Amino acid sequence: MTPERTLTDSDLAALLQRAREASAPASIRAVGSVRLLGDLRVNGLEPGRALHLGGVRRRDQLLPLETPVTLSLVMGDEVFALQSRLIEPILSPVGDTQVPPILRLAWPSPRIEVHRRSQVRVGTPDLPPLQARIFHQGQHLDAEMLNLTETGVGLGLTVPLMLEPHTLVDLETRLPGGQILRVVGEVRHLEWLEGDRLPTRVGLVLGAMEEAHREALRRFIQVRRTVRSESLRQGF
Repeated sequence: MTPERTLTDSDLAALLQRAREASAPASIRAVGSVRLLGDLRVNGLEPGRALHLGGVRRRDQLLPLETPVTLSLVMGDEVFALQSRLIEPILSPVGDTQVPPILRLAWPSPRIEVHRRSQVRVGTPDLPPLQARIFHQGQHLDAEMLNLTETGVGLGLTVPLMLEPHTLVDLETRLPGGQILRVVGEVRHLEWLEGDRLPTRVGLVLGAMEEAHREALRRFIQVRRTVRSESLRQGF
């Protein structure tokens, strides 16, 4: 499936109905922000007009009305990203402030993005990076993992690094819990950000790894997803 698609009206309605029937995990994020509100569910539809999201907690800080947001829906191994905006929520009919509101989003745009769950970026600037080392031709350099998926990693270094695209390097890091992850990575991206704390940025595509390492990586990514969702619920 291609990353971007434009759905017909009926396909969009069917996608949202499927998300509702499956109680698919959902989250919203203000456009341009890294902060998200997660652990939501689609629990109502106003076809062509709005959709309802439940799961908000009383302590959650909500965005102003009309804020453009990205709605993410997780179904199976796919993540659907849709564009919408916040509209008037549904409040308790008796004015009980102890009952969380039901969020309402305007009916999403038919243009969506679709990603595999393994390709969704997890380690972002709002979470602590992992320390890592790059090994190449008998030398090693310290780096920080700025983002990480099951298929690739973005690294930051304090020193210049001269590597050609498609160069193979060895990468090593210690995951929380003490397990060492070792894997071969292929250089796909290299740039210098003048004035940045970590001016050298390297993007690697991860190669084959031992199954025990891959399982440890998957567990770490899942924990990061959970921590990120919980820790960012207080604001956008």
